[in-house]
Amino acid sequence: MEGKVMKLFQTVGRRKIPGYKSMSLERELVVLDPKKVEYVYFPLVAANNVPLEVFVKEGDKVKVGTKIALKQQFSVPLFSSVSGTVRAIEKRLDVTTGRPCDHLVIKNDFKMTKEKPLKKVELDASKEDIVAAIKEAGIVGLGGANFPTWVKYNNVKDIHTILINAVECEPYLTTDYVSCSLNAAKVISGARYLQKAAGASKVIVAIKVKKEQACNCLKEAAAPYPDIEVREVPDRYPMGWERTLIQTIFKKQYDKLPSEIGVIVNNSTTAIAVHDALVEGSPIVSRIVTVSGNAVKNAANIVVPVGILAETVLNEFEVEEKEVVLLVGGPMTSNPAKDVSFALTVCHGALTLLEKVVYRPVACLRCGSCTAHCPAGLQPIEILRAFEGRDYERLEKLETLRCVDCGLCSYVCPSKIEVTDMMKKAKTLLRVHQSRKK
Repeated sequence: MEGKVMKLFQTVGRRKIPGYKSMSLERELVVLDPKKVEYVYFPLVAANNVPLEVFVKEGDKVKVGTKIALKQQFSVPLFSSVSGTVRAIEKRLDVTTGRPCDHLVIKNDFKMTKEKPLKKVELDASKEDIVAAIKEAGIVGLGGANFPTWVKYNNVKDIHTILINAVECEPYLTTDYVSCSLNAAKVISGARYLQKAAGASKVIVAIKVKKEQACNCLKEAAAPYPDIEVREVPDRYPMGWERTLIQTIFKKQYDKLPSEIGVIVNNSTTAIAVHDALVEGSPIVSRIVTVSGNAVKNAANIVVPVGILAETVLNEFEVEEKEVVLLVGGPMTSNPAKDVSFALTVCHGALTLLEKVVYRPVACLRCGSCTAHCPAGLQPIEILRAFEGRDYERLEKLETLRCVDCGLCSYVCPSKIEVTDMMKKAKTLLRVHQSRKK
């Protein structure tokens, strides 16, 4: 316990919040006409600020599925989402890093000519071959984490369960719900490949209660496999966070990774991508995006090519003529976008538009709601006091870096204090301090 603050209480860690999910489910899935996408853009800097290795140059011809770049840290390839010509490299805001960076620009020839498929892999292949195929396909966490999937499975041992996360707990978002309803067989197929890659004996697909259509589709697809279970979990936020989900299903906790207790977690859309790559030979070149919020008149889910500009996507929707905030993701965890000129990457599954509301915070009441609801068991108000006093030692003792930016502390605060925003600043301050100490 040395160097840490002893926890003398158990937090609630979750809360029922309005979902507003019916808004985007009232319309059928929209498939954007590729002819409306003149250019696609791919950031050439990874989240750790390391430049990508680029395989094409200006004037080169590409097809749908051509390998165009590689994230070097974990060897994650990027693939062109259209056929056409590499036109340039230009500076553009990357919303993942929050900074401008070079983007590869590809002009669409509107032919959608496909590259030859990736190498397909049978389910009876070795673990190593399955992991290698996942790596070659560039599959990452499509629930927003963007972490390379193959790394989770590389040389793992003692894994008993693959947990497929289809919970989707953020308000407004319905990408996973729609994907599971339309592609349940692919979810189960991809999960079986992941099960084989880990040598696991069981698969659990977790989905929130009252999601009857998606749940029934998943149960039907899983019916032939006695080692695959579809498990309904409570409608509480943040049930989609893997620690909360694992605690709910397995009644266990872990230190850093779920693999410590024999579990690997993957998003349901990631499982679909595994099926597409290993069974059909298709890399991730498009994805479903939820466009919703109280400022959108015709919310829906839409299939778009990777690299499309947010502006092009939003042109397909009617937005209220009022001051609006655009969030790249859900309202609980996302930061406002500065404009609509950014490109959507494989990990961007939602654009949420909300009418701008200005809250006037008052002094902290010391009510303890933020602490009582923190799913990570932290003490946000104590962290804020340490942040304001630049008390780095206390920030470390309070385990500030375990905050996952779920937004629940701000949501429950009766004083309307932007607790989550201040927590983010505290984490940044502590990381900078720690880097300078090295």
